[in-house]
Amino acid sequence: MHAIRPQDGWLRNVHLDVSKSVPPRGFTLVELMIAMTIMLIVSMVTIEISANVFRTNTESIHMIQLSQEMRSAIQLISRDIRRAGYNDDALSSYLSTQAISSGVTMGDRDANNIANCLQVQYDDLDGNPKNAVYRLRVVSGVGRISAHFNASATCSTAITDNAWIDISDPLLSHISALEFVLDNHLIDIAKNMTTGNTVQVGVEKINIMISATLRSNTTVNRSITNEVQIRNQYLRV
Repeated sequence: MHAIRPQDGWLRNVHLDVSKSVPPRGFTLVELMIAMTIMLIVSMVTIEISANVFRTNTESIHMIQLSQEMRSAIQLISRDIRRAGYNDDALSSYLSTQAISSGVTMGDRDANNIANCLQVQYDDLDGNPKNAVYRLRVVSGVGRISAHFNASATCSTAITDNAWIDISDPLLSHISALEFVLDNHLIDIAKNMTTGNTVQVGVEKINIMISATLRSNTTVNRSITNEVQIRNQYLRV
């Protein structure tokens, strides 16, 4: 039998080939640093995107809260304005050409014909007179929309009167402006032969504007407007 000797050339070649086929293990320090840097950049970008999403969602929620607060107030005021001037005994006044009130009384107006208070009067379905006054009040530096429903209340009623009811939440929002603008149009329809006065039919519109800021985040603010036409036409003679 022929023995295999270490000095045989083919055995040396096999040994050398096996040693060359073993791959290196692990990463170099440079490779690790590059990988960590890439991971850090990706993490920072992900965190920034997530923070922007959360911030946008929060701002949207705040804007929705403020919008709902303002729309609730403007809807309440608009509902009363649409009732303004309703007179349970209006027919007799029309037939006798007696003047009929529109039911709307403006507060003190500035140079631009804008008031921050409005009084609305009308009869309910039972013929009982109703009175509502809406105005801007500032208490402890916070503006709010307030209402006064007493029969004797007017825009001259003191803002410190205990009967005022806040229809906007002063803990949630600061009302910076409440404006009412009266827009009326009179049309001649006849002449009162007894007095010689011209009988006019009037259609009135009230423009309402509210501006507010969210108290928890003063960067969130907005303004809304609404135009309301008084449904009950009125006579002037």
